[in-house]
Amino acid sequence: MRVTDCGGKKMAEKAKVKETVGLYSKIWQLPSFKGIAGLLIVSVLVLALGLGTLKALSYPTTELSEIYLIYLALFAIPIFLGTAMLYLLVRKEGSPLDLRRTLGAVLFGIFAWVAFGIIGGLIDFVFNLQFYEGRFLLIGLGVAYALFSFLVIGMSDYHPVRNIIAALFLPLLWFGMMIFLSGYSGIVPVLPQNWVILVSIIFGAYTVAVNYIYTAVSRPFERDLGINGPELLRAFGYDYLANNPEPFEQLITTIAKKEDIPIEIAVFKSEEKLIAVAVALYVHPGPFRDIGSSSIPSYVKDHIEEKYNVPAFIMHGTCTHHQNLTTKDDFDKVVREIDRLIEETPSFKTIGGPFFSNSGKFKVWSIFVGNDVLNITTSAPEFTDDIALQVGRDTADMIRSRVPDIDGVVMIDAHNCIGNDAESIMPGDDEASEYVGTVSSAVFAQSEFPRERFQIGLAQVGVEGVGQKEGIGPGGITVLAIKTESRLIALVSIDGNNMQPGYREEIIKALIDQGYTAAEVLTTDTHVVNAISLSSKGYPPVGKYEPLKIKETIVIAGEQAMKQMVPASMGLGFGEANGLRTFGEKGFDTLTKDIVEAAKIAKRTGLGVTGSVFLLSFLLSFMF
Repeated sequence: MRVTDCGGKKMAEKAKVKETVGLYSKIWQLPSFKGIAGLLIVSVLVLALGLGTLKALSYPTTELSEIYLIYLALFAIPIFLGTAMLYLLVRKEGSPLDLRRTLGAVLFGIFAWVAFGIIGGLIDFVFNLQFYEGRFLLIGLGVAYALFSFLVIGMSDYHPVRNIIAALFLPLLWFGMMIFLSGYSGIVPVLPQNWVILVSIIFGAYTVAVNYIYTAVSRPFERDLGINGPELLRAFGYDYLANNPEPFEQLITTIAKKEDIPIEIAVFKSEEKLIAVAVALYVHPGPFRDIGSSSIPSYVKDHIEEKYNVPAFIMHGTCTHHQNLTTKDDFDKVVREIDRLIEETPSFKTIGGPFFSNSGKFKVWSIFVGNDVLNITTSAPEFTDDIALQVGRDTADMIRSRVPDIDGVVMIDAHNCIGNDAESIMPGDDEASEYVGTVSSAVFAQSEFPRERFQIGLAQVGVEGVGQKEGIGPGGITVLAIKTESRLIALVSIDGNNMQPGYREEIIKALIDQGYTAAEVLTTDTHVVNAISLSSKGYPPVGKYEPLKIKETIVIAGEQAMKQMVPASMGLGFGEANGLRTFGEKGFDTLTKDIVEAAKIAKRTGLGVTGSVFLLSFLLSFMF
């Protein structure tokens, strides 16, 4: 690191990711298509046969088959034909509102309609009336319309007027069937007098309420970011529900902050031939899933291996979600700078270290190469989330002030111990001062130690049957073995997002038992493993799932790395990717804060407004 200027606030980023996806995970946790279709059929049968049976008991002279046929027609035709018309009006290729979710949106409302209808039918049956059934069906249909129109308007790309018309098809078909069947038989539910006026008031009020909720939800985003809230939530839905990150990336790029971000590498050569590349990524691999730069660790790894035919070892530099890229279009700038550094970085046949310092919360591994130093830091077994880019820069500046011979400083966050209380270390925090002091003191104490010739070996493996849902990204596991005259060190890079507490220590012990003098375990912090599941399994630190299988795979890779030892030289390269479009503080902190605020507004306003309309519909239904 050789440059400065960054700021920020303390944040618990794991919690913010959960808040961001929580809105969708709660609403769209739907059964399969067959399951939804089955539930719709069951709902129709329960409503039609339930009310039909009650009516048959009240009118024993009427043919049972006639009653059932009338009630099946009364509900099956509007529900299935109305849903089909709704889907035809809102469908769009690639939209998250596919047939399954359209049926799911309708299903939420149908459940309410069934409940109200059965209640009304039971009251009429008990008191031998023909009064409550029609009114409760009307009240329930209003609730149903509010529910599925809210979901459809929120996810459809079309104008709200078109979405409202689509959502009204089912209710209008039901009223049409009521008019048609009432002329055929006297057993159909009875609607209030002047029901057309009543229906216009109720459904008009629900339409206004739904649009008012979306207007209220949009205010935080428009106020702070200048973007439309429903459009943002819809764009996120494209990624979360349809695996298409482009709408979200395009929208968030409109508020991106252009930032110059360090790019640093380590090259390893044998007899002047490139044999491996390690990359310190200060572009943060977030925010989640495949949005932005979440996949950049495996992207960079694949680029190096395909272009240079050598293994790549990816490390997480000191950075936070402020350094998330808003678009993958900037990946090319990153790899171009990496390519330049690979071509231009000189290498040295001797290194100092790796040295380990254990003083206080932060532990430090340091490798001295020429006039540069690479530091790998960890707080394990204590929790830490990310370490701000500026804190890393401050540390590099302090190292250079205490050890004037040092020029370049690579700052790596091992990112290997996480808990629910973990927070990022930001400029101005007490922990930031401790971090700067601890790392600079370690480098100062070790800077005069003699340099040694060394050998390296690398092995790369995947974990069979373990993937993103279990916390391992496509980059898999890489073990870098470094052997000097006095020690054999294993550095393990796992393409995952942080580690289960205590798991780092288990891996280190297993590698030491295998013959290594010492070891350290790093994760790339890839966020492709985040928010990919609706359960808690969508946020899996490495080692939470399949810990034994992962550890055994690392041990196998450690053995392979030992067998591939060759004499090597090493060099550290320092560059910068300019004008990268990042989330910045505004695009991440403000965005996630606004999402939380919008969710609270939706709950508060939604319950208040729709509750008021429900009470209005209830009162008016018995006044007409």
